[in-house]
Amino acid sequence: MTQRAVKSVQAFEFRSDFTLPPEPEQPRQEQMNLSPPELARLLSEARAEGLAEATRLETLQTEERMQAVTLKLNDALADLVTLARHLEAGAYEGRDIAASLDLINATAQRIIDGQGDLFAAR
Repeated sequence: MTQRAVKSVQAFEFRSDFTLPPEPEQPRQEQMNLSPPELARLLSEARAEGLAEATRLETLQTEERMQAVTLKLNDALADLVTLARHLEAGAYEGRDIAASLDLINATAQRIIDGQGDLFAAR
């Protein structure tokens, strides 16, 4: 009887037909060679695209902030129109001006706050 040494063992997936499973396809590895000018151009393009995206996002945020401030200022201006009507009606009816003064102060404060938001430093 001859004895042979076992050099390696492979896992075997049991199949009823006792055939070996197909070997998985190995992904092809492609190598890309770039010259220094090509690499510099690609880096420049990537930098420009990144800057453009950052600028776009900053512009979008600024527009959203400006829209919010504009809406607040529009509300304050609408209050001034209401105040003008209130003062006009009060002049004819001899009303107390305390309510008008409160509305003036509230409107002025909203306009001042809105200007602070409008010109906020970043």
